[in-house]
Amino acid sequence: MVKTVPVSTTDVTFIDLTSEDLARVRDLTETVWFSVTPGKSLQDLDDEVDLRHARGAVRAGGPLPGEAEGAATPLMAFYSAFDMGLTAPGPAGELQRVPMDGLTFVSVHPDARRRGVLRAMMTDHLHRVHDRGECAVAGLHASESAIYGRFGYGCASVEAKLTLGRGTELKAPAALAAEADAVTTHVVTLDGEPALAVLHEAHLACAGTTLGTVTRPEALAQRWFAFTDHPKARGSKEPQRLLLARRDGQVSGYAVFRRESRWEAGSPAGEVSVAELGARDDATLLALARRLVDLDLTARTTFWSRPVDDPVAWWSGGPRGGGMQLFDALWIRLVDVPRALAERGYACGAPVDLVLEVTDEVCPWNSGRWRLQIDGDGRAEVSGTGAEPDVVTPVAALGAAYLSGRTLLSQVSTLGVTERAPGAVRALSRAMRADREPVPAIGF
Repeated sequence: MVKTVPVSTTDVTFIDLTSEDLARVRDLTETVWFSVTPGKSLQDLDDEVDLRHARGAVRAGGPLPGEAEGAATPLMAFYSAFDMGLTAPGPAGELQRVPMDGLTFVSVHPDARRRGVLRAMMTDHLHRVHDRGECAVAGLHASESAIYGRFGYGCASVEAKLTLGRGTELKAPAALAAEADAVTTHVVTLDGEPALAVLHEAHLACAGTTLGTVTRPEALAQRWFAFTDHPKARGSKEPQRLLLARRDGQVSGYAVFRRESRWEAGSPAGEVSVAELGARDDATLLALARRLVDLDLTARTTFWSRPVDDPVAWWSGGPRGGGMQLFDALWIRLVDVPRALAERGYACGAPVDLVLEVTDEVCPWNSGRWRLQIDGDGRAEVSGTGAEPDVVTPVAALGAAYLSGRTLLSQVSTLGVTERAPGAVRALSRAMRADREPVPAIGF
């Protein structure tokens, strides 16, 4: 399918891509991101990009000065996406996994900036997601936080970075510490099918008990870390390692980490970087964290992508002691508002029955009034209605509140949620809350 999308000063044509286009994709992405991975081949790029969901934009006209005659027209824009899962709040205080489209590789050529190409590309993507009907929710990581709100995305989770010195004492309640003592851990090099298979098993198991987790596609489980840990790009650093935890004979948690050797004044000062840390329960989390802060020949351990209510931070004395830094993490966009609101669960308690008026410039099928009925067990039904609204909200506010990390009530002052019926925003805000803060998403 070929689709021409007019923009302000340039017409670009969006096209489906095949493996024959990978050289153009590499040229564009290296131009946009100016980050080159030594030794990365087109086959590596093919493994990294899901071409089923990839689209490129080409400009009209022939080659420009400096471009080869007869060569394929350079890409002006490109995106791809993954079929992922998202652990969202479920009814009755439980969690449930919903499908999520994970947008990635969003790239606009420097010559195409400020011409409406990004808006055309985001519109193309979101309309295609809606037409496929596989996901009601889309997510992404924002390279710059000011970009995606204007396309209906809301920041739904926050990432904390925590750095602890070697041997930091993690003070947990005695009963929990005793449980952690019974958890066994071992280190595996993350370079073969058995290691990647058990990692994916642990990844999915932990997602079932951890709000906000984004899960990797099954089809990419065996090669996901191959394109994030390319040997030539790694240089002198060690390959990524897998720390596995087992409880009662079952895999209960994991950490993906790498050490970097360093010496200062004749003493070891190596650094440990923990890219992912997942656990099915707090005892497993404590056991993993204990090992990660006490590896030989190291001086400090940095934990990336931790939730803002991270137990590791509080076991170590609080956020101040670990120099906690916060960053925006997963941005969520509701592509199908009624389905997305019905797929997640809500807090148990008093039923909620109200009308939402949603505004959405990019996905007009979402705009309108929706009756949201939540029963006492936290299950919802959503239907179109012509009734007067109780709450008027931009679609981005619903994305920001989807994982309960940001309340809908807080969006009154930040995203312009408007209350028409007294108490309606507070009632819905409380219904959308969960018991824990969402974890940040894995990188994608």
